[in-house]
Amino acid sequence: MKPEQTALSDPADDQNDYERELVAQVREFGWRSTHVQTKEEASPSFTYSTGFWLTLQAPEIIIFDFPGTLAHDVLGQIFREIQGGRDLRTGLPTKGILANEEVVLLPVRQSAAPEYLVSSIWFYKGAQVPCLQLVWPDSNGLFPWQTGFDNRLSGRQLDLSDEGWSQ
Repeated sequence: MKPEQTALSDPADDQNDYERELVAQVREFGWRSTHVQTKEEASPSFTYSTGFWLTLQAPEIIIFDFPGTLAHDVLGQIFREIQGGRDLRTGLPTKGILANEEVVLLPVRQSAAPEYLVSSIWFYKGAQVPCLQLVWPDSNGLFPWQTGFDNRLSGRQLDLSDEGWSQ
């Protein structure tokens, strides 16, 4: 279902430079990534998309603890794959998003959106934004909810899912 209202229809004079750039990129490319580099060591950086929902009628995607450029490239790949007809499976290990590594896409709880999807919420004029979190495994292929997950990586991906890390 396509969102009813977006910032695409707002007068550019009512937007700041950042907002105008975001709108221009969604117009030109169909989406945009926003990278948030946190200052606190306890909080990992994250990158999320804006425009997937409008352009593809697909959930936005958020990724934790990737460099901004890498996260942008991964989001771009996901965008092209959805555009090409790929369905995103949720809750199951999936290959082909990060080369040969499996990832899991989990629905993000709506209560997390105001803290993590600020630009998307602005763009969609406060509408509830469907979003999936891309969760990556450790070097042994284990996910944060699995026994034996590398505890040195704990906290580098925050759990934004409805169900918690229990699959």
